[in-house]
Amino acid sequence: MQRIDLEISNPCNEHCIHCYRHSINSQKGFLSAAQASSVMEQAKKLGASEVTITGGEALLNPQWRDIVCSADQLGLRISLFTNGSLLEESGADFLATVTNLKEVQFSLYAIDEAIHDSITQLPGSCARTKKAISLLHERSVPIFVSCPGMKENKVAVTQVMRWCDANKINSCANIFIFGSSDYKGANLVNRLSNEDLEDFFQLSLENEGELSYIWGNKCSNIDFSKTLFYSGMADSLLVSGDGTIYPMIGFYEKLGNIETDSLEDIYNNHPLLLQARSIYVDDISECKNCSVKEYCDFCCVPHLTAHRGLFRKVDTSFCNFIRLKKDFINRRDAALQQQGKCHWKDSCNG
Repeated sequence: MQRIDLEISNPCNEHCIHCYRHSINSQKGFLSAAQASSVMEQAKKLGASEVTITGGEALLNPQWRDIVCSADQLGLRISLFTNGSLLEESGADFLATVTNLKEVQFSLYAIDEAIHDSITQLPGSCARTKKAISLLHERSVPIFVSCPGMKENKVAVTQVMRWCDANKINSCANIFIFGSSDYKGANLVNRLSNEDLEDFFQLSLENEGELSYIWGNKCSNIDFSKTLFYSGMADSLLVSGDGTIYPMIGFYEKLGNIETDSLEDIYNNHPLLLQARSIYVDDISECKNCSVKEYCDFCCVPHLTAHRGLFRKVDTSFCNFIRLKKDFINRRDAALQQQGKCHWKDSCNG
């Protein structure tokens, strides 16, 4: 095991229109500090060196600081995911003391407060998130901003990334929304269409292509016969706020519960996980014969949510997105070459 993910708070105070987290089993409950500490100790014995502390909204958990302290004392590298709306100066002061804090990650959907708040459905949330980012930035706490792109904010994503660049904050754009964990896919009405993606591509080329790295690059020399298709289930587990153990964030098929089941036994022996760890990219017929797989990041969640958790099924919408991504990469490279420019960043996954 490399990482343990803890959804320490199932509830969230925001109600984002694109959110994938709609499983009926992920709506109530808080992990106690004692529960979280026990889980992290078990995970460390299995080899884990990292922990993701998230939610729901993690800071709704009244013991979130104790949980972070436990992770720090265990020497786990900590990533804290929060919307920041509840962070005050005392919390920022505390986070500045955490030795093993890798980053605090925020979702910021727009600089324009009206756009951001229309997505979170929480008035004032944009101002509070930006305030939280500022509080941590002032204290030199490592920050990462994620900006999921959807119809509501497609013109705002590049503005967020330029704002982050201007403030020397690491950021990324996630422009393919995957389906909700209840398999109903009601959130997919917010997904960018091909026409929306073309508009976004043109925006990424502005200012001499300064944000064109968003699209990533072709990844060569990969042995797809040895690359796991469900890699997200290879080296981690997820424990939710009510103690339920799941395979990974975004895929809420119940594996057990921390009160009745051994984390070690589930990680090493659960049939669903063993099956996931036996399926390689080239075992999927659509992937084996695919002409664009060198541009794919093989995120398995869209495929699972599109087919109600069934293995060996591909989400054609995601595959079509990768084909479009290849086209954008080639067009970007041609445009930058013509301008005598190169990518500002070099990444296989954008």
